[in-house]
Amino acid sequence: MNRRDLLPAIMAGVATGGAGIAMPSNAPASARRVRSLSQFLALDPIENFRQAMRLQRSLEDADDILHWYHFIMVAVPLNATPKPVVRWEGIEFSRHQKIGDNRYRMHGHNLSFPRDLKSGAFVAEVRNPVTGKVVAVPPMALTQDPGLVRSPYGVITLDKPSLPPRPDYKVLRRENDFVKVDGIRVPPDTWPVTFLEMGTEAAPAALFDDPSQNWLPTEVSGAYVFPWPAWMQMGDAPGHMFAAWSGCKLRSVDELPEEFRRRAARDFPELLRVDRRAFERAVPDLHPG
Repeated sequence: MNRRDLLPAIMAGVATGGAGIAMPSNAPASARRVRSLSQFLALDPIENFRQAMRLQRSLEDADDILHWYHFIMVAVPLNATPKPVVRWEGIEFSRHQKIGDNRYRMHGHNLSFPRDLKSGAFVAEVRNPVTGKVVAVPPMALTQDPGLVRSPYGVITLDKPSLPPRPDYKVLRRENDFVKVDGIRVPPDTWPVTFLEMGTEAAPAALFDDPSQNWLPTEVSGAYVFPWPAWMQMGDAPGHMFAAWSGCKLRSVDELPEEFRRRAARDFPELLRVDRRAFERAVPDLHPG
């Protein structure tokens, strides 16, 4: 079975198995099996780091990691009801290279295209539900990643390599037939903006428990808050945006949905691969850790 078939099949098994539901006393022993609904994994900091890497990326010394997702943006004006604005389909495509014991250098980019909330069709403009104005919505090509170094000590962004590592929140737990990692991405204190991202990535426990599997197929979901984007034309109006996303980790761009892949190949072909030139630049002297 390929990864597209594997996860839905296991999910169907979890759904029909009825986690936490009492089975009749005359049911087969396999049906009466009690599952542990949720259990935190007690790992030391290095092993926690390694297993989070394995779930979110891979344990290969060098690897390109592709995540594909849909997300919906919601406007959150001050003292008013939040209002959905637009759907997006996109990818996060990045590469890591091992530069020391449990130390990885990373660099990547994001590319997303706006879609209509109801029909799902690609769009170039939407109505701002707060102001009532029709606004142009350009694709989001985020290509200014300065790169970072990740280790069990935390994250060092390469635009500020002299600063101490920022702690990385990565908590692993076993939930029925899956192992999940919950993560929180906190911006540097030098960012005086409303931004926070958190997410969960889940892999089948049967694959997680096989140490020969350095790369795991995963389903991902999460949410983030961020300031008004310029295209919303909100001026000085108080408030911010919220978005919730879900998707999966893919092995290559060949697995991307055909419509998205055609659009990306037409408009941003260079973003269907990771620019490895960033790794040719020397890593500056890093803060200890």
